[in-house]
Amino acid sequence: MKPYNQFKSLQIRWGEKMYQGSRHYLTRWTLLVFGYSIRIHRWYSDDVKPHFHDHSAHFISFLVWGSYTNHTPNGDFHKTAPAFTYAKAEWRHWLEVGPKGAWTITFWNRPYRKWGFWVNNHLWRPLRYFHKFGDRN
Repeated sequence: MKPYNQFKSLQIRWGEKMYQGSRHYLTRWTLLVFGYSIRIHRWYSDDVKPHFHDHSAHFISFLVWGSYTNHTPNGDFHKTAPAFTYAKAEWRHWLEVGPKGAWTITFWNRPYRKWGFWVNNHLWRPLRYFHKFGDRN
């Protein structure tokens, strides 16, 4: 299957600060090679809630420090380091980070689909979602 988005052969993204509104919730370091990536995440607080989101590719995540709870339509899954998670791109969830934060290392397959947020069982693309709902935390 051809990925929906073509990448440069090699990219390094260092210390990207991710925000929801004015709230810094994550710092990310990424090595991208031919569409596959390794990402280190330093989680400070929860990601977007209460709507679930999915991803553009399958991934494996290793929780190396801290704790979090993945909230899904099928229930909540609490993890404390060290822990391992495999997730398909279509997996719907939102992440609640433990009180001291968390560190993860993730290994991502090549993207093959567009991702977004699930509102009333309909997929909303990220820009549309944030325009409508803003920062939900």
